[in-house]
Amino acid sequence: MNLHTPCELISQRTIAAEGGDVFDWHQHDFYEFSLVTEEQALIGYPPGYREAPPGTLFFYKAGEKHGAWVSPKSNPRFWVVHFQCPSELIEDTPLSLPESEKRVWSLSKDQMDSFCRIFVQIVNERSTRRRYHSAASNAWLSLLLISISRWAQDRNGPEIDIQTRLSPEVRNLWQLINQSVGKSTGEVNEIFGAANYDSVRHAFRKTFGCSPRDMLIRLRMEHACNLLLETRLSIKEISQNVGYARQHEFYRAFRRHVGCPPSEWRDNPLVRK
Repeated sequence: MNLHTPCELISQRTIAAEGGDVFDWHQHDFYEFSLVTEEQALIGYPPGYREAPPGTLFFYKAGEKHGAWVSPKSNPRFWVVHFQCPSELIEDTPLSLPESEKRVWSLSKDQMDSFCRIFVQIVNERSTRRRYHSAASNAWLSLLLISISRWAQDRNGPEIDIQTRLSPEVRNLWQLINQSVGKSTGEVNEIFGAANYDSVRHAFRKTFGCSPRDMLIRLRMEHACNLLLETRLSIKEISQNVGYARQHEFYRAFRRHVGCPPSEWRDNPLVRK
């Protein structure tokens, strides 16, 4: 694995799926990791369909069609990372195997926890927008690639010790915000009006460097990026999917967060700085 050539993160998203949800067949021009947690889901990928219990990790290469279908009584969570990297970065690793069925792994609980912690570290860097945040998030992505390659080659190997300041209360609030990306303002305000919100809000800001409300906007923009990548929904439809009743408000928020209009980003996702 050539670490002198950097990875580049395109977008990331956690999806708290509900029974009956459908994520129909789609494909894109980037690599993707998709981890299933909480409960199982039916996954579609090049060889066909397979049941994916919690801890199942998929690696899709550019152009590979995939999708997910959730049974009525299941509520899985998907941790999705879109990225690009030069092919030499994954050469001679299990990620380079041509057979997609060999790029599916069952992670242990410790490995799942490590994946999620690295994922949150990337969110943290992209949310705080501190100096060198882009380089830092891409460095965490490289660490994720290394970890997954090790897990795939040596299931009993030692874990990389990733320490975070993420308390259970902060993680729960973060997950609630993720689940509220497509909700109306009134529904979201119920979260911010909870009895213990003020105490958790301070810990949340200390962890992520931004308020829960700011995080909601940033996660909405991340979800919008995923919809722009993976669907042909109109800009109006995407704005509604990420909780904006008025398209012009979504347009302003996207341009402020990403640096260009949604249609321009869809044509060239690498314009993001």
